[in-house]
Parts: sequence; C-alpha cells; structure tokens
Amino acid sequence: MRPSTADGAAGAGGSILEETIERAVEFHGHLGPFLVLGVRMGLFARRELDSAPGEMEAAVKTGAVPSLSCLLDGIQVSAGCTLGRGNISVEPPGIAEAEFSASGRRVTIRARAEVVGEIKSWRERYASLEEAARKISKRSDEELFELSWL
Repeated sequence: MRPSTADGAAGAGGSILEETIERAVEFHGHLGPFLVLGVRMGLFARRELDSAPGEMEAAVKTGAVPSLSCLLDGIQVSAGCTLGRGNISVEPPGIAEAEFSASGRRVTIRARAEVVGEIKSWRERYASLEEAARKISKRSDEELFELSWL
C-alpha cells in the first residue's frame, strides 16, 4: 500500500487534497464529512490502482439517500468516475463502500465503521458539519479506510 497523501503537494495554491475538496464543494454545494470521505476514497483508489481521473470504474454501495450518498459526489470529483461517463454505478445496501477497477485490477475500499459512526453523530463532537469535514480531511487513509484486493 502506498502512503497516504493527505498533505500531498500541488501548485502554489495548496495540496492536491485541498484543491480537490474545493472543486467537490463547488460541485456538491457545501462542505460536509461524507463529501470529504468520498474525495479521500477516490484519491486513495487512484493511488492504489495507479490511475488517472476517469480511467477507472466505481461501484458505490451508498444507495441514493443523503447524507451517506454525498460520498458519491466526492468520488465523482476525485476519481473522475461520473454518471455522465457511465463509469460509476450506485448500488444498495447503504454502506460507505466502493469497488474500484482499472486495467484488470479491482479493489474495495470501505470506510471504517468507527469513522462512519463519528460522522453520523457529528453533533456530539463538532460545532458544525464543516468542522467535522475538516477533521476527516486530515486523517490518514489507514485511519479512514479498510482496503481489500479482489
């Protein structure tokens, strides 16, 4: 597994992660923890599969009910898997998990149960959704996700 790049370098404006989150917020409409989790999941999948944006496919298991489904928008922006391109699908059962594939390789990335629980009960820990999202953005991939090769 490659190391997390939560603090990865980008142009003069900041990190790749920060820039991708900004684009995701523009696309989605607001900053939230499941959006950020989706951004992180898509970037993690790209690194693991050594893929550029749009070169892989994603089957996302969130279902279509917010707030969990906000993960989809983060994946669309960070992985380049979009409904318009037809390289993303949305499936039940309503879990924070996605299967990514590229070049004959497949990996499942699932958000750790404790992370999902923390997000769902954000009012107990954080003053706002934005604060919860910022805290999630600073964690390592290993803290956020479980990875399984298929």
